Amino acid sequence: MIKLENLSKTYFTAEEEAVSDLNLEVKEGEICVFVGPSGCGKTTTLKMINRLIEPTSGKIYINQKDAISLEKSELRREIGYVIQEIGLFPHLTVKENVATVPKLLKWDPERIDKRVKELLKTIGLDPDNHLDKYPNELSGGQQQRVGVARAMAADPPIMLMDEPFGAVDPITRADLQNEFLRLQKKINKTICFVTHDIDEAIKMGDKIAIMNQGKLVQYDTPKNILFNPKNEFVEDFIGSDRGLKVLNLLKAKKVMEKEFYKADRSESYEQVIKKLEESKQKYILVTADKRKLMGYVNLKRLKENEESDWEKHIKMTPVIEEDASLKDVLNKMIENDVTLIPIVDSDNNLKATITMEIIQNYISDEYNQEE
Repeated sequence: MIKLENLSKTYFTAEEEAVSDLNLEVKEGEICVFVGPSGCGKTTTLKMINRLIEPTSGKIYINQKDAISLEKSELRREIGYVIQEIGLFPHLTVKENVATVPKLLKWDPERIDKRVKELLKTIGLDPDNHLDKYPNELSGGQQQRVGVARAMAADPPIMLMDEPFGAVDPITRADLQNEFLRLQKKINKTICFVTHDIDEAIKMGDKIAIMNQGKLVQYDTPKNILFNPKNEFVEDFIGSDRGLKVLNLLKAKKVMEKEFYKADRSESYEQVIKKLEESKQKYILVTADKRKLMGYVNLKRLKENEESDWEKHIKMTPVIEEDASLKDVLNKMIENDVTLIPIVDSDNNLKATITMEIIQNYISDEYNQEE
């Protein structure tokens, strides 16, 4: 839990952010996203929470403890910190970077080794292939994952994240957002997250704190901010494309279809053709061992090549996980010129499907409920 009471920071230079009488509470396990225009005070607020910047006045409570009265070293053991620039030590390996805080805490080597490998698996990196690599041998997205792992190494209950995905390309950014939301289900941290992007705030936050000129303008759920903006500033900050932003609020798992036609590679050519004709679809998804998604086959292509070895006509298909936003789904549909996307888990097991028609109908229903 994080509680800020009348938190203020006064600066005497125009270039630095000021914060004035900030009051809010982030409950245990919540993601609170601070968002607003440049210079509004969001990064200053984040840095005051772990006292990289000392407040001019006010109170900060971390899990009922007065953070101002704690030694900085004691306070920061409770807090993981992730920044846009990632900040990996270039001369250290992935293992050494992730182990930085546990070493400072004098963990024994066996415990450190176990924790590092566990974290790399959690963030989707194979320990065997990545432990001994240096940061310059990793992609931007991989570096960002390692930065998150390092912040989590000592298992802090609270994480502060300052533009954590801002330095990577849009596709990688969406993937990292989805992976982190999946990860949050497991780790259940209390998180303060800074971004300048309202779309990212809507997608990532349980609560959103919109700031302007050092003051808190609205602190609310993403849905309430979208449909009940407090004032003209919030309306303008959200923008006129509210319909598209609703897509960031809705998750694929809310609308995915668990009943659908599929074929398994163990089935015969005749069985697959029969299923395709019954479904009245041009193509059908194909699994291996009833679960693993292999791709899809096209009815026309199969009929043109009447062969028992029908598996060679399986084509790859774009996929997405259930925690992805509907905006991610729609982007993937447009990028790949498809109207159906399979939903898979982290092991590529086929769970469901989602179609363009489902998305359109769901958005329409949401708007009708709000009217």
